[in-house]
Amino acid sequence: RQLAMARGGTAGRGMGREVLRSFLLLLVGQICIQSVQATCPTFAAWLYPVANIDFNNLQGFATVDVSPDGTFVIVQLQITALNFSSAIPTFNEIRIMGPAASHLTVPAGTAPLLVLSRPVITCDGLSQWSATLRRAGAGIPELIEHMRAGHAYVSVPTERVPEGELRGQLHVPHCLEAPLTSAMPDVPTYGFANVMISAAQTDVAALVQLPEDGKRKFSSAVDGLMVTAQNGEVLMRLRTQQEFSQICIGSEPHKYPPEYNMESAEGKVFRVARVSTAFVSKLLAEPTVSVSTVASGAGPEISGVLRRAIACRELLTKHDNLYTLARSHRSDWITVWSMNMGNPDVRPTLQPRYYAHPLQVLKGETAMAIQRRYGMKMDELLKINPGLEDAEALPVGSTLCVVPNWQTAVAGNGQRICVD
Repeated sequence: RQLAMARGGTAGRGMGREVLRSFLLLLVGQICIQSVQATCPTFAAWLYPVANIDFNNLQGFATVDVSPDGTFVIVQLQITALNFSSAIPTFNEIRIMGPAASHLTVPAGTAPLLVLSRPVITCDGLSQWSATLRRAGAGIPELIEHMRAGHAYVSVPTERVPEGELRGQLHVPHCLEAPLTSAMPDVPTYGFANVMISAAQTDVAALVQLPEDGKRKFSSAVDGLMVTAQNGEVLMRLRTQQEFSQICIGSEPHKYPPEYNMESAEGKVFRVARVSTAFVSKLLAEPTVSVSTVASGAGPEISGVLRRAIACRELLTKHDNLYTLARSHRSDWITVWSMNMGNPDVRPTLQPRYYAHPLQVLKGETAMAIQRRYGMKMDELLKINPGLEDAEALPVGSTLCVVPNWQTAVAGNGQRICVD
């Protein structure tokens, strides 16, 4: 303030405008619905029929992301009626149950940890249902605790199996990601791809998202989307238009949506598959994701290499900026800006932005030592790392997300960094 006064009224007014601008940006961020769009979901579950039933014509997939303050979750759900059967049941509300394993039935009368939504699949509509749901409430901390411990599962009840025809254990998946860009200079067309692999390495789920802003969208329709190994083998070929397959009932065929997503889509469409360990090995060997269009012909318009997902990043939505990202993670916009390239006021959607520092755990490091070094409390460490199963047994080489508190952080010699 003294420097502004020394430079005269113009500088003072400029600083005032900057303060007002920052305040308005924060206010807008709070007015808009707070969202969570991690580059990789915290928890995932592949949903299959339980072993002791006679039906096997449904499958599903679910992801759960936890808000930075731990007060709400964002759940992505997808249920698919497989094309070889016309027997589509009536669904009840999907639930997250626990504490229990998905192959067990919780005792009668056990309240669900979370009630979600009722799928709707009909032969005159789509044979695949998907939804994005936000849920909050007093039970969210208990839900997070059970998911972190691996004791929560997704249950899809139907009229024919009320206790849950489809079930899947929520766990932290292995995640790959690929920003998709053009090989041509100065071409801004863009996309972002994820491939999630189950802990048992028996299932995968692919998600491809494309932006909608005028500068980065495709000039023509998407007509090819695939994952290709380094030797040219096509590992996955995703649908690029609505497909019709066999008979659902009467004269109506099954109808399935394209397997790529525009960023504003309310329900994301995943490509879900059961795979072999050999297939997973090829996915882990840095294959290429490519998207071709009518205009690009045989070659891709955008492409990228699938690599291990980088921790501590989120994809900005149209409601986000660095100010809201920082505020939600108990940080400040300058700290967040320092971890990311570019102009802080330019915020293209679907591009990953760091919200915290990735810290690789070294041999002998403990949660208490990390807390003290970076001035964090245990609840803060757990909120920013909701998938951390056991803070007292940190695996060497694992990555923690850390937001230092500069007022209480200490240097390697134990001295406080900031002194009053």
